[in-house]
Amino acid sequence: MVHFLTALLVATMSTSCFVVADVQLPIPSSPSSQNIVASNFFGISFELSFMNEYFGNDTDTIPQPMLNYLSEIRSRTGSNDVRIRIGGNSGDVSTYVPSQTSPMLILTDPNANSNNQPVNYGPMLWEVMQKVSEEVNGVQYLIGLTINTTNTDSVVAGDAAEILGGHLDAMLLGNEPDLYTAHGQRPSVSNYTVDDYIGEYSAALQDISNTTAGNLTNGHNVAGPTVCCSWDLATLLEQGYLSNFTNVLKYITLQHYPQNNCFGSYQYQLDYYTQHGNLVDLAAWQKPGIDIITSNTTADAPRMLMSEFNSASCGGISGISDTFAVGTLWSIDYALQLASIGYTAAYIHTREQGISYNLVTPPNLSEVNTGSWTTDPPFYALIVTAEILASSNGSIVADLNASTDANATIGAYAIYDATNSSLNRVAVFNYGTDSIEFRLPGGIKATNPKNALVKYLSASSIAEKYDIAWGEQTFVGAVNGKPVSANTSSGWVYTNQDLDCSDGCIVTVPGPSLSVVLLDSSSSSSSQKSSSDTSVVFDQQIFALGLGMTFIWMIAAL
Repeated sequence: MVHFLTALLVATMSTSCFVVADVQLPIPSSPSSQNIVASNFFGISFELSFMNEYFGNDTDTIPQPMLNYLSEIRSRTGSNDVRIRIGGNSGDVSTYVPSQTSPMLILTDPNANSNNQPVNYGPMLWEVMQKVSEEVNGVQYLIGLTINTTNTDSVVAGDAAEILGGHLDAMLLGNEPDLYTAHGQRPSVSNYTVDDYIGEYSAALQDISNTTAGNLTNGHNVAGPTVCCSWDLATLLEQGYLSNFTNVLKYITLQHYPQNNCFGSYQYQLDYYTQHGNLVDLAAWQKPGIDIITSNTTADAPRMLMSEFNSASCGGISGISDTFAVGTLWSIDYALQLASIGYTAAYIHTREQGISYNLVTPPNLSEVNTGSWTTDPPFYALIVTAEILASSNGSIVADLNASTDANATIGAYAIYDATNSSLNRVAVFNYGTDSIEFRLPGGIKATNPKNALVKYLSASSIAEKYDIAWGEQTFVGAVNGKPVSANTSSGWVYTNQDLDCSDGCIVTVPGPSLSVVLLDSSSSSSSQKSSSDTSVVFDQQIFALGLGMTFIWMIAAL
């Protein structure tokens, strides 16, 4: 029977899963970086204008499916809260009305640019967010405050601090100031400069130093500069931003997209996102400034944070942003890359219904509490990344530079325990269409590499939008934000598998896919493993038929 299955497997692979390369992964015994990230590294950025589409109008109308989605993330982040950022362009132009209760948000300009729609909002927003945190057992909030006007931030910040309490992570002062001139947000200033910004930032700090919640500049509660495009971070830091504000800054923030679709055209097609070298270059944007921040490792020094990103600005690109290749695999790859170069956290952006890069699609606003919700590709990236980075000690991520070819469609990361440098996981990406064998060496410093659990994040095709499964579960047909069992006989869903990597091992990864090797003893493989009927282990190789992302967990059986 074994010979028959092996022959059948080889015959099948010759047509649908052909192995075209053999890649030896060099895995250092310890990481070169000291940047520690937590399991909640990957957060969600919500555009202020459309918070009601996801969270209702008040504390009595919070949709249960949204709580379920957040709970799925929270169940994977251990002792760490889910990260949520509230703001965006609309956060910089909206008006806070302290007396406004329900509805939580009111759109005020029907003729506004679709990418920048102002609203009136009040303390109900913070009350809803506080209840959300209670319901899902922990959310920490990064909130945007405007620096467009004076004497308003003190009221917004005071209310937020009093209502959110310890769940208020930090306040972002201003949003993309390097675009203020281009967006006409400073009509009386012909060329808004770094000096102008530093002056306004100082005024905003003065404003929030006297609130109903006290002096909110104490305790490193603010963040900035949140530049996105034209300003050089290193120059801004050296021109006085860092020296003037380092005593109050918790985060140095950036926002950046690989391209924009703001004017109905764009530069890159889907293949751009499948080349690992492109996202390495993308993450290195502002590297001199990033190096300034990461070189200071003292306890109170500000940390790097990507407060907003996605596949393309101004709502993404249909047929690219909403695919398994980009929305799911690329988002995971990019998050790990940011973690590897010094970022503390990164937030993937989501907007109103109908936007192609969104995490989930809620029903129409009138049915937000009763209608069906749809899970989009980027949401899978959030839960998988949380599992990859899960560690009670924190993790250090290193790019293994799996290929020297700038156009290569593979990439690999090692994830180390931050306390003892033990190797917890190895994550390998294959964006191609053919299978590739990745060889993991023996002698790896790990808790116990003998028992490896292989989990799959798979889809019916690289361009798939809905048929996606993770670890034998899927959100296909799940209209309430809770996953259901996937049909493992469907041809694109794969059962979890065991693998022995104590003396090294070979993992054959179908294209497109990701393979992760986890070597800690935090959980038992038997508790996460199903039958091995749909894959065959032969000479330490796992062959999975079709498309998929392989997630290999190397763990000690309890």
